[in-house]
Amino acid sequence: MGNQSRIPVKDADFSNFINIAIPYLSTNKTRLALTTVTQANVTSLSALLSTTDTGWNSIYPLSLNTATATGSIVADKLTLRLQIEQSLRDVYADIPKSVLTQIDRDTLNIPLPSEIHTPATKPASVPTLKITERGRLMVGISILDVEHSFSITNVPDADLIELEVAFLPSGTTAAANFPQDSDFHHVATLSRSTYKRTYTADQLKGTEYLKACYLSSRNEAGNWSEIITVVVA
Repeated sequence: MGNQSRIPVKDADFSNFINIAIPYLSTNKTRLALTTVTQANVTSLSALLSTTDTGWNSIYPLSLNTATATGSIVADKLTLRLQIEQSLRDVYADIPKSVLTQIDRDTLNIPLPSEIHTPATKPASVPTLKITERGRLMVGISILDVEHSFSITNVPDADLIELEVAFLPSGTTAAANFPQDSDFHHVATLSRSTYKRTYTADQLKGTEYLKACYLSSRNEAGNWSEIITVVVA
């Protein structure tokens, strides 16, 4: 089995992590005994991180600003994150365990095998999404859990809430079975039960589908909620 890394869930933590891990891999790729193919992957990772205008360090800040977070920018951010995560896992799998120092493990977030525990119990509860506020290019959403007094702090085995969305632009004809699981993408990881979802002008009159699940303290996902629909106005 290859080296297992704890890749952060939240985008802000993920961004901090890759800005440390990728340069470290680039500097130490020879000492870490990476194959020629994997060293080329590290070079590609550096480009995904830092290329002007198209790399993570250009796109991610734009996705945080409501003035620049267009639908295409958010989609580019999500695509970059998936590419970087997969490439990191491929690189880590190629590092011989025998060459890893404690500094390597700490920097790259690779725990010792003895520190890799079995997953925490998956949250059994299923959240309910409810729209509580509507405004120009925004909706307020509550993630409710009636059984446990409406608060995530009372939900057994739940530490965070994962929110995913699928979007259908105005004027687009959806397939009969839209949305499928593959149409959804991560949009937020929440520590509280309320969320304000904002949209951009190019998303006006489009339809967004939202669903949520609880995450355990080790990111073990529970069952997904029923899907709710928002028509952007």
